[in-house]
Amino acid sequence: MTTTETRTAEHREGTLVLVLGFLAFIALGIVVPIFVLTSPDSGRSSAWTVTFGVLFVAAIRLAVLIARGERRMFEFIFWLFAYVFFGLAPTVQLRADAMATTTAGLDPQLDMVTAATGVLGIASFAVGFALAHRRKVAFAASTERLGISRGRLGILTLVALAASAYYVASLGVGVLFSSRAEFSLVENARWPDPTTNAMIGAVSSFPILIAAHGWWHFARGATGKGPRWIAWITTLVAMFITNPISSARYHFGVVWGSFLGPLGAFRTRVRTSVMMLGIVFGLLFLFPIADMFRRLNVVNNERTGFLAEYEGNGDYDAFGQLSNAILYDATMPFRFARQFLGILFFWVPRSIWRDKPTGSGVLLAEFREYGFTNLSAPIWAELLLSFGFIGVVVGSLVLAYFLGRLDVRFREGNPSPIVEIAGAVFPFYLLILLRGSWLQATGILVMLIGSLLFISVRERAPAPSG
Repeated sequence: MTTTETRTAEHREGTLVLVLGFLAFIALGIVVPIFVLTSPDSGRSSAWTVTFGVLFVAAIRLAVLIARGERRMFEFIFWLFAYVFFGLAPTVQLRADAMATTTAGLDPQLDMVTAATGVLGIASFAVGFALAHRRKVAFAASTERLGISRGRLGILTLVALAASAYYVASLGVGVLFSSRAEFSLVENARWPDPTTNAMIGAVSSFPILIAAHGWWHFARGATGKGPRWIAWITTLVAMFITNPISSARYHFGVVWGSFLGPLGAFRTRVRTSVMMLGIVFGLLFLFPIADMFRRLNVVNNERTGFLAEYEGNGDYDAFGQLSNAILYDATMPFRFARQFLGILFFWVPRSIWRDKPTGSGVLLAEFREYGFTNLSAPIWAELLLSFGFIGVVVGSLVLAYFLGRLDVRFREGNPSPIVEIAGAVFPFYLLILLRGSWLQATGILVMLIGSLLFISVRERAPAPSG
C-alpha cells in the first residue's frame, strides 16, 4: 500500500469513528435525555437536576471516547457506569419517586447530598484519568517481558477443567440452564456455607477463563491445530459454566466480553468504536432482557418501557446505597478502614476473626433493617465507610490514575501476553468493582490475578520489527 493509499485509509477510518461518536452522542446525550425530561416529575427533590447533569456529561465523554476509537477500556467502562448508575437510573427514579425497592425508606433530604457526593467522586475520577493520560510513557527497550509458561498453563488447564467438571457433576447439567433462582437454590443446598459456595463457584468458573485466554495466545502463533483446539475447548467450557441463563449477569459479561480481545475486536479504531457502541447497547437493552428468566418458573416481563426498566429496580440501587452510606456515616461511630481491612483479609475464616466485617452492602442493609441484604455498595459508599469524604476524593483520584496508566500500557506499550490477557478481562470486571460490594467481588478478583501470576514467566522480548 502506497503512502497516499495509507493516508486515504486513515482518513476514512478517522471519519467513520467520528460519525460513530456523533451517533453515540445523539443517542445518549439527546434522545435519552428527551425521554427523561418528557416523563412526569413527582417533585420528590431537585437532586435529579444534578444526576441529569451527570447523565449529560457522561454522554459527552462516552461519545468522545467512541469518536477517538482508542482502547481506553477502563476509562470507557467507568463513564458507562457513571452514565447508567449515577446518571440515567437515579434521574428516572428521582423524577418518578420510584427509588429501588431494595433500598426502601430513603430520606429525600439526603438526595442532594447523595447526588453531590456522586459528582465529587466522578470529578475525582475524571481528574485521575486526565493526569494518567497527560503523563507520557517512556517504554524502555527491555530484553525481558512477562510471557506465558506453556507447562504451567497446561497445569492450570487440567486443574480448571477438573474443577469445572466437579461443579457440573455436583449441580447437574440441567441446573446450569435453569432459572437463576432455581440455580441458586440447588447451589445453596449443595454448599450451604456462603464462603465455601462462593469459592467453589469462583474456582470452577474463572481459572478456566484465564486458561482459555492463554491458549488463544499460543494458537495465534502455532503451526499445528493443537493449541487452537484446546483454546476452543476451554473457551466453550468457560462459556458453558458462565452462561447467560443461570449465571449472574455481571459474571456473564466478564467471561463473554473478555473474548472480544482475542477475536480482534480492538485491533483497529473502527472496531474499537463499534465494540464500545455495542457494549453501551448491551448494558442499556440486552442487560434487562437477561433478567427475564431470573425467577423460578416465572418469566419476568414486568418492564413496560425503556424508562420503566429503572423505576424501582433493585439492579440500580447504587444511588440508594450511597444515600444509606451517607446516613450511616452521619449517625454511626466512625471506624477507620474497618470495611477495607475486611476486604484485604477476606480469606480469614470467621471462626478465627469473629468480629470480621460483613460486606458493605450487607452492612448497610442491616443498618436500615432491610429484609433483603444482597445489595450493592458502589465504590463511593465503600470509600466513605472506610475513609470518610476525603477518602472519596483521594481514593477515586488514585484508582483512576492507576486505571488510566493501565489503559496507556495496553494501548501503546507493545504489551506482553500477560498484559494482553489482563487488558481483555479486567476492564469488564471493573463494572463489578464499581458497583460493589468489594468484599463479595474480591474472591473472584484474587482468583483471576492468581491464575495470571501462576502461568506468567519471564521471557526474552521479541526484537523490534523493522
